[in-house]
Amino acid sequence: MKLLALDIDDTLVMTGKLPSERLKKAIRLTENHGVIVVLATGRGFLGTQKIRESLSAYGPLIHYGGAMVSDGRTGEHLFVNYLRPEDVVTALSIADAFGIHAQIYEEDTVVFRQENAFTKQYTSILNLPFIVDPQLLYRPLDNIPKVLFAVDPKREAELYTEIRGLLPKHLSVLCSKPGFIEIGSVSSTKGSALKKVAAMLGIERKDVTAIGDNTLDLDMIEWAGTGVCVANGNAAVREKADLVIGSCADEGVAEYLESLFA
Repeated sequence: MKLLALDIDDTLVMTGKLPSERLKKAIRLTENHGVIVVLATGRGFLGTQKIRESLSAYGPLIHYGGAMVSDGRTGEHLFVNYLRPEDVVTALSIADAFGIHAQIYEEDTVVFRQENAFTKQYTSILNLPFIVDPQLLYRPLDNIPKVLFAVDPKREAELYTEIRGLLPKHLSVLCSKPGFIEIGSVSSTKGSALKKVAAMLGIERKDVTAIGDNTLDLDMIEWAGTGVCVANGNAAVREKADLVIGSCADEGVAEYLESLFA
């Protein structure tokens, strides 16, 4: 292993939590063996700040599900692939038609039509700035990396199928956690971003390990030389992974890294 890509939520830590001392030590141990640690997440740059600082993980950062790769220390964009404005409009219009919450991202600022219990919890947990704009469809939509739908987890499968059928094929529709449906470009995934980062660092695919839990992580896990899923991960992801490790709640990532490097 020369490069380790780690999803954050429900893989590295439970949502809203910070890394434990055990996990911090395991990451340091891994880095001390010459491994470059890359966080690969659906979050934005600011949303990863506390995790990055806690782990002192300042390698390249894959965020917004692969739509952006940034310098983990400065936030400078190394790669960006924004959605086309017309695709953002299409996604937001579909959300309107289904009566579901949708939000977009302008760099680290979350923008949505109105506040609700979800937006209050989401922006609070990630400590993100936000804008409430009832005229969301009429904002400039040129630099949007992804659109997030928040839906009732009980209706997720049904809504996913309908939404997928309404969106053009050049857009991806992925579920990052229960109730989260993320709209992005099919060419901007964690897997494609990880491939770019590995090439940038001169690291071969066989020397890359990727760990995740959900369908947003699937192509990253499939592309990596060693693809790993935590035990609490999505069944389809566990099936495709080369290895299934302990659950996030049981600090499976720390246990796995200790087994390799301790």
